[in-house]
This record gives sequence, structure tokens and C-alpha cells, in this order.
Amino acid sequence: MEKNPLYILTYDHGGYVLWADRVKPRLKDIREWMEKYPRLRIGLDYESFTFDEFMREDPEVVTMVGELLKDYPDRIGLGATTYGQPLSLYISEESNVRQLSLAVKTNLHYFGITPDVYCISEFALNNQSPQMLKKSGYKAAILRSHVMGYGYTKTFDVPWGTWVGKDGTGIPSVPVYHGQGRGYNCTTLDNWILSRWPDDTDISLEDFRETFKDYSPLLASRYDDLTQPIEKVTAEIEKHEDYKYVLLEDIPELYGEPTEILNTTDNDFHSQMPWGYCGNEIFNGIRKGETDCVQAEKLNALSVMLGGEDLQAETEEAWKYILAAQHHDVTICGLLDLARRFIPSSHKFSERVMEKSLQNIGKHFAHKDEKSLFVMNPHSFPVKALVKTECEESNMPEAEICLPPLTAKSIALSEIKNENTPSAFNVSENGLETPLYKVSLDKNGIKDILNKKTGKEIFTHEKGQLLSGYINGKDCIFEGEYEIKTHGTFSEIIFTGSTGDIPCIFTVTLYKSLPRIDCRLSCEVKESDRIGRTDITEGRPVPLTLNGHHHHDKLCFTFRLNCNKDRKMYRDLPFSIARWDGQLRLTEEYWYPDDRILIDTPVSAEESFNGITHLQGVNWIALRDEEKGISVMNRGCMGSAVQGNKVYIPLIYSNDYMCGTKILDGTFVNEFSLLPLDADISNTRVHKAAMEYNMPVISRILEKGEGDTECFEFAKLTSDNEGVILTALYPENGKTVARMCNFSDTDAEITLEINGKAADREEDFLGNTISEIHDGRIPVKPWEIRTVSTITD
Repeated sequence: MEKNPLYILTYDHGGYVLWADRVKPRLKDIREWMEKYPRLRIGLDYESFTFDEFMREDPEVVTMVGELLKDYPDRIGLGATTYGQPLSLYISEESNVRQLSLAVKTNLHYFGITPDVYCISEFALNNQSPQMLKKSGYKAAILRSHVMGYGYTKTFDVPWGTWVGKDGTGIPSVPVYHGQGRGYNCTTLDNWILSRWPDDTDISLEDFRETFKDYSPLLASRYDDLTQPIEKVTAEIEKHEDYKYVLLEDIPELYGEPTEILNTTDNDFHSQMPWGYCGNEIFNGIRKGETDCVQAEKLNALSVMLGGEDLQAETEEAWKYILAAQHHDVTICGLLDLARRFIPSSHKFSERVMEKSLQNIGKHFAHKDEKSLFVMNPHSFPVKALVKTECEESNMPEAEICLPPLTAKSIALSEIKNENTPSAFNVSENGLETPLYKVSLDKNGIKDILNKKTGKEIFTHEKGQLLSGYINGKDCIFEGEYEIKTHGTFSEIIFTGSTGDIPCIFTVTLYKSLPRIDCRLSCEVKESDRIGRTDITEGRPVPLTLNGHHHHDKLCFTFRLNCNKDRKMYRDLPFSIARWDGQLRLTEEYWYPDDRILIDTPVSAEESFNGITHLQGVNWIALRDEEKGISVMNRGCMGSAVQGNKVYIPLIYSNDYMCGTKILDGTFVNEFSLLPLDADISNTRVHKAAMEYNMPVISRILEKGEGDTECFEFAKLTSDNEGVILTALYPENGKTVARMCNFSDTDAEITLEINGKAADREEDFLGNTISEIHDGRIPVKPWEIRTVSTITD
């Protein structure tokens, strides 16, 4: 009986990051293999950043890639589908968009071609991927993470179907088959065979075909490191006429029109990261870099509306460097040399854009008679902010400013009055009372926080809590002393002490009328210190899934809520707000002999509450019951471990790690914020608060000038649904482009004016017109992303 063909998709994963010195030798090997193995077809999964970086350092590499693609157009494919190969669940909305769009633009710039089927090696997938991929020009996707050390997705019992994401958008996709592989620290079975047979496994492609004989067409795919010795398996494939190589672009025609539906949810995309690794230096820098890019673009959009220079090229450079820093190997392997080059390079470009834009903006807003304060709300919702005004002309060092959405204004410093009201803060022997909260303290930290509006206690604990960790072989908590300093509009609680052997200064800032509670930790770590556990991995063949991922033993910010057992857990994900279902990380057998993997496993509500689950977002997480709760908003990592009502936010890890141990030595700083919640605060409002925290009001003191503008509404978003939030506004090729998402489960209708003109066209992520907008009204489905534009005057 004739066997069905086994289709083989094999792509080299690598590029400048981690493999810079191995790219050129591998390209030479591939050219030799084209003659030696005439049936071979192979692809190049190099992050698109590779091409930009090699053009600066070694242009011959780009030439070699271009010549291979030209000489073997049907046998060598381009597989670069992201700019910086990120783990996409840990980067912001706009970073996800630019990872896709700038990859396409870079590929086309150098080679005139780009893949039309999305595929990745490590975990660049999320539940909003289908619509993002379609808006980036992709026709289909491989719904597989081939290397699953840091993430895996749902499996399906079909060979091909329409992957339908959160907003209902579908894209034809080849899924991971049942039994093909899922869980942390493994690869799919076919990826393992195609990368390591026969030296590291005796499981063959014939075994794979027999195991999955019910799937037709049957695809064995590999997206693995270019350092893998694949020539032996390549030689074996050459002997089999019924093994058929394919490239990504062959998939849609080979599979035809899908008839099955592949539904996914936010919780079908499982991931882990070594939060606290390298003292969170890389995560904190990436977060600042991506938010600075968004802020710089909005400032430049305002400047262009006022006749200033379009700085698109420089903002694109800022984006490119931060996207490169988001590379999974930079973050998970702690490649500090690259992070310390990429992140500052991004900051340099975004700061240059901000400075040039503010110079032009200031000319229009500078008062003629005195210095003034320029402020800009970059968000599509109103904000209240505390703004520094420290200079001789101001009557007070800081002012609370309320700003309408997407509005810039200037205020004469003499108009910012110090009302000399009595202090809003009452200091007692054991704590601090503000207009919003009552905080009780002791030498270990915060004993409780009372929300004065609701009368509900948010934190409650007999002994104060602040920091905890397994440090130098002992379980430790913070001990020290505190000092309270009150100011006109805010008050600071400064804890000074140590957690075990780690000296710490922890500052808590509470405001007169802002509900946030801002936190800042500065700690001194010596090279001799060991933070976090490694003894839990003893006896396990592969410790990757534990060392660096056992969060609650790191140096953590720790607190216990006063919620009931029905409390729920929420988080933000790219273009999404999701409830986490509390799965626990348990072990399971899989196809690799003599080993077990960790896998997120559904359990009962009681087991989940009593166990430790991993709650991970992008900008925020929240625990809440029907009356109260708290959100944690972070300017770096947003991973946590949760046990019942106790939450651990990992900030520092300095111990053994499989992907390259980095032992810390120096001062490390982390900033995050707490937002106490009551029943009236929706998750959408939490998301807006996190955006406001990460991208605060832009302000600057302006010297006297000749400006005649006091207030300018540079864009106006009107919606019948509070869930519609603007995520980007930027000038591009003579247009002003705006992007928004409906962060809710209900339909919305909006209008958007940019510089007084109604948005008149919808675009994809590449700037191509999808349709014209004739009446100004734009419907937005639940969780839908819309990009619109208008011609710049």
C-alpha cells in the first residue's frame, strides 16, 4: 500500500543575536548542500534585525543571503517573520505590531520578498495573533512553537484549520497535533528528529509518520538553531521519494481551503520567563524603551501638526533597537552586552525625537510675559497627574494637573497656586493617613491598608510585609525602620533595612488625590550573594524549567490581600484583558524518554487557591473579589506567583541558570505601583491606569517666547464604549496614523478627528489602504484593532 507523502519544512533559526559568527559558515554550507542534495529545500529563519545589523558590520552576509535567494528561488526560502524574535506575550501592543510590520518592511528593502506564511521557532504567539498577522499581509500560519522552553500552545486533532483568535479573525493554520509535544522545556517531536537524528535520538521520521498517520497532509516541521548538525538527516531524506520538502509559501496551496475551526483563548498560550534575572535590568530597560517610542511618536505627531519636521526615520530606528533588545535570547539568556547596546541606542533615538519635537512645540506654547508649564496628555482618556514645577517663578514645587484626552496646553507658572491648605497627611506613631488610605506600618513593612472610600481593608496581616526571599540559604523577610516625609501633594514612607544579607531602601509614595501607591526598591547585591533556590532541581535531568522560574523564592515584593476565596485573577496581554484560570504547573510524561516536563494543568478551584500559580501580564495583574482587590502595575517585568491571597512579585534573582548564569554585583532599582480596587473600577480602567503609569503626562518648563497657543486638542476620539483606547499616533509618509483597540466584550462605534480632520481611511499595519471612511463613523468589534489615518496638512 502506497504511503501518503510526509511533507518536511526545515528552517535554520538564528541570526545576529547569539549566532553572529556562525551565520556566514552556515550560509556557505547551505550553498554546498544545494549541489550535494538536489532535493533539499531549506529556509532561513533569521530575525530581520540581522540584515540591518550585518549591513553595518559585515555587509557580505546580506549579500550572501540575497544571492542564495536569487540563485535558488524555489529551493531556499526566507523565514524571517518578526524583526527581533520576541516572546510576544511579554511585549506591549505596539511592540507586537512593529515586530511584524518592520520585519516585512526590512525583508522587502533588502531582498524584495517576504514570507506570506507566519512561522516561529520560540514562543511569538498570542490570542490576538490572527488579526495582527492578517493585517501584516500573512495568508496562513504555522500554529507551533517548535522550541518550547519558554512557551507552548494548545494542540489540535486536525492537520489544518482556521485559527480563530480573540476578536473572531481567522487565519488558515497548521497546528501542533495531539501528542506532538507541549509543555515547558521540550520541542515538538518532529523538530527534535529533524534537528538531532541520528546522533541524539533514535526516533526516526518513519516513526513520526507512523505515530501521526491519521493526519493528512502530514507536516514535519523544524525551526531550530542553525548550529544543529542536520546534514545526516538531510542525507537520509534524500533517499525517500515519498518525503517532500516544502517552503512556507507552499503551505496554502498544498493544504487548500480549511474546513476545521481552531479556536483559542487567552489561556491557551502558556509561557514562562526568568523574572528577576539580571536584576530585571533588561526587562526594565525594554519597557522604558517601548513606551518612550510611543511617547516620542505622539510628540512628533503634535509637532508636525504645528509645522514641525516629520522624524519618522529616527523613530523607526528607536523602534528597531528596542525590538532587537526584545529578542528571546537577549532576555532569557541575559545577553547583557547586547542589551546594554540596543536599549541605550533606542533611548538615544527616541530622546532625540522628543527633544526636536519639543523645541518646535515650545515655540507655539511659550508665553510672552513669563515662564510657563507645557503639559501634554498622550492618552485618549482624561488623566490627573502630579507635575514637577520646581523653579523660582512657581509658587509650589509640584502641581496636580487634570488634562482632557489627547490635549496639550501651557499654564503660566504664576497661575499654579499654592493654596497653603493644611496638610492632607496625618502621621501617627504606627502609620500614615491620607485622604484616600489609612496605612499601618511596622519594622517588617506594611501591616494593612484601609480604603477610606469603601471602608474595606485591602492588605491585612498581623506582621508587616514588604519583601521576602530565599537568600544565602535562608528564608528571609525585610526588617528595618521607616521614616515618613510629607509634602504638599504627596507623602513618602521610606523603609531602610535589609532582607537577609541584602541592604534595601524601599520608598512608598502616596498622593493627595491620585489613587496609585507608587513603590521603588533600591538594593545592594554583592557578587557573593545567592538569591533564589536551586536545590529544588536536584535529581532532575534538565533543570531549565525550575532554575530561574521558581518565582516565590527570589527577592520579591510580597503582600497578602484581604479578598475572599472567590477572588479572581486578571492580567493584560497584547491587545487583551484576560482572566487567568489558575492552572498549576505540574509534571507530565511525554515522548522524550526518562524525563518529565512541566505543564500548566487545570485543577479544582480549591487546589488552585491552595497551590502556587503563575500570573503573568504585560503591564499589570490584578486580584479582586466582588468588593475589593488590588492591581500591580510594573515598569519592567509583570510576572508573579500567587498562592491564595498572597502575591509574590519577583524582582531579583542571582543564582544558577541553565541558559547562562549571571551573578549580580551592584545597585539594582525596580519601580512598580499598586492600585487598590473597589467594585466601581472596571478592568478597562485598570488598563488605562497602567498605561498612564507607564506613559505619564509629558511636561516641560518653557522660557518666555512668542507663542500664542494655550490649549490644543490634537486628536479627538469619541466613543459609545469606554473600552476603545488609542494605542498609537504617529506621522508617516505625509499622513497621521492612529491605532486603537476595543478592550471590551461589546461592540463600539467611534469617530476620530486628527488635527480637526476626520479620519478618512482604514489601513493595515503596512500602511496599505483597506477601505475609505465616508461618514466618519467607525464600528469596532470587541477586541478588534483598527488603524486609521488622515492626510497631514
